[in-house]
Amino acid sequence: MTTQQQTTTTPTSTPRSLRVLIVEDESLVGMMLRQMLDRMGHTVLGQAANAVQAAELYHQHNPDLMLMDIRLAGSDGLEVARVLLDERPCPVVVVSAYSDKELIARAAAVGVFGYLVKPVNERELEAQIEVAMRRFADQQATTMEVVRLERDLETRKLLDRAKGILMKRAKLTEDEAHRRLLQESQKRRIPLPQLCKTIIESDQVMG
Repeated sequence: MTTQQQTTTTPTSTPRSLRVLIVEDESLVGMMLRQMLDRMGHTVLGQAANAVQAAELYHQHNPDLMLMDIRLAGSDGLEVARVLLDERPCPVVVVSAYSDKELIARAAAVGVFGYLVKPVNERELEAQIEVAMRRFADQQATTMEVVRLERDLETRKLLDRAKGILMKRAKLTEDEAHRRLLQESQKRRIPLPQLCKTIIESDQVMG
């Protein structure tokens, strides 16, 4: 297939239009990536050539996706990605001329979701973006589930302690104490965990 044919080929549809930050110190490479992303229907927020520019654009625009080169002008792209991802999760696809095992291992440790070796063609880029977005969505869902389970476990612990206090002080059964807590939570319009904490703290004061 000729270069002209590659340029005019319409890629397959991606799930949604993304806001993309390109972190690449080579203007020509950045321009080619921008053109590919434009044809896919994505919005390019800007191109950063170093760590300072990347941080400024990342904080200013909160991108949906970053395309990250590894060897930047005066910066280590993977270290830039690590710092930014510590501040806010975002799917990252590495676009690099280097593919040695050490770099790939570092990229995985940082938490990138895709790795492409230059020169990149449009279909490879589109496929890698779709995979990265799906992996990121799965990771976020898992994280949220862990948070929910931890919160639910903490709520159950508070509920059990508050029920025990009501059972002891008001001479209630466990079911009666549970219903009392639910009723009071609704009547006072405060979350159940907060009500339980209040009861526990009051009991500690009373001794």
